[in-house]
Amino acid sequence: MVAVVDVAIDPKVERLRQQVPAVLGMGYLNAGTNGPLPLVARDAMAAAFDKELEIGRIVPGVYEGNFARNRAVAATAAGMFGADPDEIALSHSTGEGMGTVLMGLLWAAGDEVVTTNLEHPCLLNPLALLAHRFGVVTRVVDVGVGAGDVVGALAAAVGPRTRLLALSHLMWSTGTVIPLKEIAGLARERGLFLLVDGAQSAGQIPIDLHDLGVDAYAMPGQKWLCGPEATGFLYVRRDRFADVAPTILRYATYDTSGYLMPHATAARFEIGEFFGPAIAAQQAALNWLRDEVGLAWAYARIAELGRRCHAGLSGIPQLTVLTPPDRMAGLVNLSTPLMRPQELAAALFERGLTIRYVDIKPCPVTARVATGWWNTEEEIDRLVSATAEILDEAARVGEG
Repeated sequence: MVAVVDVAIDPKVERLRQQVPAVLGMGYLNAGTNGPLPLVARDAMAAAFDKELEIGRIVPGVYEGNFARNRAVAATAAGMFGADPDEIALSHSTGEGMGTVLMGLLWAAGDEVVTTNLEHPCLLNPLALLAHRFGVVTRVVDVGVGAGDVVGALAAAVGPRTRLLALSHLMWSTGTVIPLKEIAGLARERGLFLLVDGAQSAGQIPIDLHDLGVDAYAMPGQKWLCGPEATGFLYVRRDRFADVAPTILRYATYDTSGYLMPHATAARFEIGEFFGPAIAAQQAALNWLRDEVGLAWAYARIAELGRRCHAGLSGIPQLTVLTPPDRMAGLVNLSTPLMRPQELAAALFERGLTIRYVDIKPCPVTARVATGWWNTEEEIDRLVSATAEILDEAARVGEG
């Protein structure tokens, strides 16, 4: 039996929790899939929707206003993540951003991409499509759980036909934060394009895109950034614009002779329309995270709770924590021979705790806890205690 320690809730945490209703009714430990929506996002979405309902969507200036609205959100994201506003495109998901870059590069049969064994399907699926469409070869590097010399392992896999390094900043399958700046240095040294899946890093750990030196970085809006579904961002470094052709072109200057000039900013990479109320909600959520929650405070608290969770779970017999303690933030991935991750997640949900599982090859099969700044110390300790009880019961059933 693991003891649940009575820890007073920080007044700031308690105040902010009241603004995120979903975290009050359960132990919300799955921002890695969808973060909780704050009230300010709901209010902004409702106001924008009501305006469309009451005034209509074809009044004069609506298109110009929508473009300005989208550019304002891009500027907010740029300020949060160390980029210039014209380097940020809006997207509908991380996968859309990854696909936009992968399908926008110029490929030849036999070109190679180097990635890792820990990646999400939003990277692996479009890589498979590149193989079918262009004959591109994917080299999957086994980096274990990401605890060792990831840079060296990637470097050893780079060959004369390698064009691209593509991988996650924070691994969804093990919770490992990789040494991205060093990998960017490797890419520059070898003349490679570096594309990063930021699905688990945006809003969970500090990101300075210019300092990291990456070429392109895709991120979602609905996870740690607490925005609605179908929102996200794609960063493309300005000097890489010419290397990534728009796949579905919306903003451009053209004529029937074949002349074409894409938009001067990263808006050239935006695909289709955006739902105005969702963009309003995303803007409100970003402003709230930046101005009221505080990004530095949020990053520090996520990491602190992640370490608490890691330490507690590491003490449970017949449970292995895969996440390297020296390369982690708020994701903690674990496995046990006593039950499948899906079964553990279901058993914890019955106890008022929501986590996730990972069961997609070639990733390790794990259960995954995502500690958010909104979680309390008591919730983390209760998760550890409940996990111990569930596994103890499973062991007794197995012995019987």
